Amino acid sequence: MKTARTTFFALCFCLLTAVALPVVAQSAGYTKLNVKGRVQLEVPGDWTISDAEQRKRVKELAEKVTGVVAEHVASLSVQSYPAPSRVFVRVSFIPMEPPITQADVRQEVQANKQQVLRDLAETWREEAPAMWAGMAKYGMKEVGRASFAVEPLGGQLALIIRYGRTSSVNSAETMRVTQYHVPLGTEKALITLSYIAGDPQATAAHNRLKSSIVIR
Repeated sequence: MKTARTTFFALCFCLLTAVALPVVAQSAGYTKLNVKGRVQLEVPGDWTISDAEQRKRVKELAEKVTGVVAEHVASLSVQSYPAPSRVFVRVSFIPMEPPITQADVRQEVQANKQQVLRDLAETWREEAPAMWAGMAKYGMKEVGRASFAVEPLGGQLALIIRYGRTSSVNSAETMRVTQYHVPLGTEKALITLSYIAGDPQATAAHNRLKSSIVIR
């Protein structure tokens, strides 16, 4: 069984646009969000939470740009406000066949972690070109090289891909993106965190958001 390849097969085509989204929270402090009873996180109360229609439009845009039919609509999409986003979080749940449990992941990582990472990197090399070709249509380019890891997130073990790309609104800025693929049996949680590199406030907000994540 190649857990890394099975888990990572569905890439997250997260094309950020410079479109102001409707603000649904305008309170001080932080808002605790619970996504399908499986992923919990906290975001500043004045950030923008996309409604179901906006999340559907993002899915349709990704399909149009890449020519690949997406398997899912994100369950949660939040960005810092005002637009354009300086920090972004997206949570999706993707069916897994065959199912892969956390115990499966731990066992395979303990047996041969380097092979898991090689499989993850190989799958990325096969699948990523379609994503970059789609992003290129919107002027976004890869910055540096992708890296791969297996790390805990929110109490679970995640297969991780990190990469950089130019900002959708300012090619001089770099958006740092991390995809966390978390197997949970019959589905996986795909959590994507993005922030503008070199922006102290964005970095701090990203780090706090990440530390607030709990996965069940």
